[in-house]
Amino acid sequence: MPHIGEAIEYSLKIPTPLLMSWVTVLVLFVLSWLAVRRLRESPGRLQSAFETAFQFVFDLVDSSIGPEGKSYYPLFLGIFFYILVGNLLGLVPGLMSPTANLNTTIALALVIFFSTHFLGIKKQGFFHYLAHFGAGVPVWLKPLMFVIEFISELARPLSLSFRLFGNIMAKEVLLGILAFLVVFMYSAGGVVDTAMTVVPLLLRPLIILLGLLVGFIQAFIFTLLSIVYVGGAVRTHSERSR
Repeated sequence: MPHIGEAIEYSLKIPTPLLMSWVTVLVLFVLSWLAVRRLRESPGRLQSAFETAFQFVFDLVDSSIGPEGKSYYPLFLGIFFYILVGNLLGLVPGLMSPTANLNTTIALALVIFFSTHFLGIKKQGFFHYLAHFGAGVPVWLKPLMFVIEFISELARPLSLSFRLFGNIMAKEVLLGILAFLVVFMYSAGGVVDTAMTVVPLLLRPLIILLGLLVGFIQAFIFTLLSIVYVGGAVRTHSERSR
């Protein structure tokens, strides 16, 4: 079953993942505006949801980076909310998750990759930052450890991007298969085939609930790993060993 995004891509030549990314940003903008237009000490449901999500991310940052992590709040909030809303967007009939496309997840992983090293160099200085790759080992092992750490750093964006892509794509495929089965069985015309459409219809709510859980878990994992990576880059060796 084609997505709305695919129809727009065909008519306007806009790639579906890019279009869904714009939709994700638009949804975030609208929800944020609705949440803050009337801030109250006794918040409503939407304001409470945002405050809970904000505090959730703040606690993750503070526990991993410490007090100076406040300056990195916007980065991690943006990552968390974009991935969360993007993951859940595919649960809306006719839409798809931008995070179900490998180009999107690679772009997100590269943002974290370059942010990690930029912030680490900014905090510690270029040469001191490079020195931490071989810290804590004998001098004769430092060249080998540097190579191993360098390869490990390059593997991080691959791990981040493929983990997110694989899990969200699996959810998209399952929902697509269920939709196809409903259309196929109903259009077959037989009494048995028509009756069998009940099966995918009953399974769809379960897949949607699973998609909600997977969407949140993957946003949490991506954000948590991003915080750990940045925290490891901006803290000195003495701070990490405490």
